[in-house]
Amino acid sequence: MPAEMGSFYEFGDFRLDAGAKTLSRGNETVALTPKVFDTLQYLVEHAGQLLEKEELMQHIWQDRFVEESNLTFNIKMLRRALHDDAQQPRFIETVPRRGYRFIAEVKQTSRTPSELLAVTAPKRRGKLYWAIAAAVVILGTALGLTSWSLLNAHTAVARSAPILVTAFKSERLSSTGSAHAVITPDGKYVAYTNETGGKQSVWLRQLATSENIQIVPPSDSRYLGLAISHDGNSLYFSRRDQAGALFLSAAYRVMTFGGIPVKIADQAEGWLSVSPDDKQVSFVRCKYQPDDYCSLFVADNDGRNERKVLTRQKPIRITSNQFSRDGRSLVFAAGQSLNGGRDFHLLRVDLASGTESEISHTAFFSISRLEPLPNDGFLFSALETLDGESRIWELSATGETRALTNDAEDYTDVSLSKAADKLVSTLTSNSFRLQVAPLAEVNNPKVLIPARTVAFAPNGRIVYSSNDGDIWSINPDGSDQRQLTNNAFHDFSPCVTPDGQHIFFASNRTGANQVWRMNADGSDQVQVTHGQGGFPQYITSDGKYLYYYSGLQQTLWQVSIGHGEETPLLEKRLYEPAFSVDGKLVAYFVRDAQRHSSLEIVSVDDRKVLHTFALDQENVDPFKIVWAPDGKSVQYIIAIGTEKSLWEQPLTDAKPRMIAGLGSDDIDDLAISPDGKSLAFTRGHWIHDAVLISGLK
Repeated sequence: MPAEMGSFYEFGDFRLDAGAKTLSRGNETVALTPKVFDTLQYLVEHAGQLLEKEELMQHIWQDRFVEESNLTFNIKMLRRALHDDAQQPRFIETVPRRGYRFIAEVKQTSRTPSELLAVTAPKRRGKLYWAIAAAVVILGTALGLTSWSLLNAHTAVARSAPILVTAFKSERLSSTGSAHAVITPDGKYVAYTNETGGKQSVWLRQLATSENIQIVPPSDSRYLGLAISHDGNSLYFSRRDQAGALFLSAAYRVMTFGGIPVKIADQAEGWLSVSPDDKQVSFVRCKYQPDDYCSLFVADNDGRNERKVLTRQKPIRITSNQFSRDGRSLVFAAGQSLNGGRDFHLLRVDLASGTESEISHTAFFSISRLEPLPNDGFLFSALETLDGESRIWELSATGETRALTNDAEDYTDVSLSKAADKLVSTLTSNSFRLQVAPLAEVNNPKVLIPARTVAFAPNGRIVYSSNDGDIWSINPDGSDQRQLTNNAFHDFSPCVTPDGQHIFFASNRTGANQVWRMNADGSDQVQVTHGQGGFPQYITSDGKYLYYYSGLQQTLWQVSIGHGEETPLLEKRLYEPAFSVDGKLVAYFVRDAQRHSSLEIVSVDDRKVLHTFALDQENVDPFKIVWAPDGKSVQYIIAIGTEKSLWEQPLTDAKPRMIAGLGSDDIDDLAISPDGKSLAFTRGHWIHDAVLISGLK
């Protein structure tokens, strides 16, 4: 069925308009990015035919070099838009290691001349929107704010919110890839953080002239968040000083046009807000203790008269908070995301009485930023589910919530001018790649493909989770890449059985992270845990038990394969557990009340602590442990400030030795090959891109 200018394709409840490049379901338009739409159109035009992956990639990207994961991501977005299930598909069938087939019945119809005339103007307008959106380059990264998603967002909020309703302009704020940004109430300036040579500073940009001036000079500090007073004269920020204690941060105030920062609160996280009269600030302080995990505070704008408003017990965190327009209450976000579920809620607390009330029944995986709207509502950025995108949402004065963006970008910050005609948002992405290197040459790795978590199979193949939320396998030299899972959910943390026959992995398919099992080729996927859930760590050689880590409790558990009984293995709170190859020992990190870290080695049989190694380096943050195949030592990574390094701890020696420095990039996961000669790790960094969107009304 070749495409024609006036062609409609109808399947299920959907209608694809090839001329206007739109997909609709009933009277509702379904938001798709251009490449995802092109993928769907090509599949629909060749309904019933097996389309090889190479053919699809050639058609969609036309000789541009892209990785197979780009196609997989497009298919995943289509399944989400069509509410299709990869395991029991109604529309898109996956043919393992070959390609995809559109299996629904498709009817092709043509438009009448009047219909063609009716869509001509919107189509031209869509091109204009796309031209503007394609010009958005944030900190050197091109963004995909497409006409399809934005036009749908405009339509969705036209009734009340003054955001994303009309044509807009976008412009770059800087080019470093690590920015927090806020706009002054008059909409004339944007304050933002900037990074050069590993040091961060704060700058002010005059929007009319694009002139930039430095407010706070460069330092080793890491900025966590910004807020600005309602009169525009004072800028507040929270930062963590790398030269100080690792887990402590502080809040400061500085004049917007420059001056000496004044500390106003110790141990303040990155979520700050300013009262409408500019006399008070609110902030979050997290002690991470069982009875005082996170607390919300209010203080005078100079830090005096600090008082605790409310406290949450472990594991509930408090994140963004904002004063109400009358200054009598605070709206705040609280919840936990350790188990992969949706547990964050928006609440309000009356500052005089301390009375709390939930103001939205919608739950989220995480909530990043709140920003007051002129109509007594709020904007906020939130991730509804672990497998979704962080969107900009509106909270109305009546408690109704709805998403204002519907594209593939992750929006994690919002800041709005008083007139609500300019919006600054921060988009988040990452550059994590799977890298493989000989243990003796860790600093000379072979960089393969985008990846987040990684494990070795007994035959030396690498099993990993990619940014698309699916699990893949590949040879260490980058050859023979195979996809093992393919669905709309988030599959990660693979763990291969000693015989190489099965792969256990974490998935949020049931709404929270549970452990699943599949054959090594990806077939026969079944759920293993149903209660505590978490991340698989080790499968006994006889296949009878799985040991897994509870993200919620931060303890080790075991489940009897086949019987399903889940019981604690080690009930103490621990971090980054790793089992020896024979499963007889487990290594992990523990922290005392002063946050000092130690490495412990425990016998799995009798639960006795056999070795304790204190990490004596000051301000050290340890993570990621792997065992040598002979069980005589462990390797682990530590971070001191931004610098990472690889260490080895022999069980017979009290002193560890440094194997290699690993630089300042973040390391997400680490695995050692079965012969102990190579390491696989995922390394990269998070990119925070700040964009100014103006012309809103």
